[in-house]
Amino acid sequence: MGYSDRIALESLVGEVLTHVDIFDDEILLTTESGRKIQIYHDQDCCESVGIVDTEGNWQDLVGKPLLEASTEIDPDNDPVFIETDKNYHDSWTNTRLTFRVDGATVINRWIGDSNGYYSENVDFEDITKGI
Repeated sequence: MGYSDRIALESLVGEVLTHVDIFDDEILLTTESGRKIQIYHDQDCCESVGIVDTEGNWQDLVGKPLLEASTEIDPDNDPVFIETDKNYHDSWTNTRLTFRVDGATVINRWIGDSNGYYSENVDFEDITKGI
């Protein structure tokens, strides 16, 4: 039976990544301990959240213990938008995810915009299959 739990990204510190899968606006991290962590946004109405850019190479993180796995919301919330067919622009959130191992760092930036009522956050979920 499978399960899923929302987690804090910081709970990955000390884990060793064995695989990183990148999909449109979703990242799946697999760890040496068998954890599968999904990074995504649970889309709803009147919002748009997605990956804007990534600095660094995800493959440079594989095989080394994570020294940092952190989330930072840009306090200035510079209004740089994702170009989609639905741009709400009443509210926006810039989120920066940082992953660091010895000798390599990946910074992954997400931007969400909405009408101000819906979530613009990035979600972190442990989707590891139970025994």
